[in-house]
Amino acid sequence: MRLVPRALARRYAAALQDVALARDGEKGELALRGEIEGFAALLAGHRELASALSHPALAASAKTRLLGAVARRLQASERLQRLLELLLARDRIALLPAIAEAYAERVNARRGIVSAEVVSAVPLGAAQRTALVKALRRVSGLEVDIVTREDPELLGGVRVRMAGRTYDGTVRGRLAALRRHLSAAP
Repeated sequence: MRLVPRALARRYAAALQDVALARDGEKGELALRGEIEGFAALLAGHRELASALSHPALAASAKTRLLGAVARRLQASERLQRLLELLLARDRIALLPAIAEAYAERVNARRGIVSAEVVSAVPLGAAQRTALVKALRRVSGLEVDIVTREDPELLGGVRVRMAGRTYDGTVRGRLAALRRHLSAAP
């Protein structure tokens, strides 16, 4: 699996945001964010579709027809369809999830919102999510948009990645720190 170049994804996201703001303002910017995230999630959920769109043996015209049919079925905007066609023509459809992430970060940054990824051992309840958002808001001084996921290997606690920093309050993280501390002792 090749690495997804983040810088390239950020350039696509910046261009998309400029176009969306110039043509439709904030409303268009937010609508495009939802569409890009939705299509990226669709590709992540349908490995066969993603595989077909990036398969070298499938003709470009067949990929274009397939992508067009899916986009029409989802009633994708013309702007999203053009983005998908451009990525397909340049063999960069695999960049879509990274573009979606970079676009969301740009939209949030323009609105004074910081994104945070929260990983916990078990699903967080509504009260826990609310308390976590309040705590992160105090730490960052900004509004916080959290995305949560579960990783049972953490054993307990939460790990938060926000604004380039990681806050590790997991049992696994604490055990690793204790292990390092004990192995460094004379």
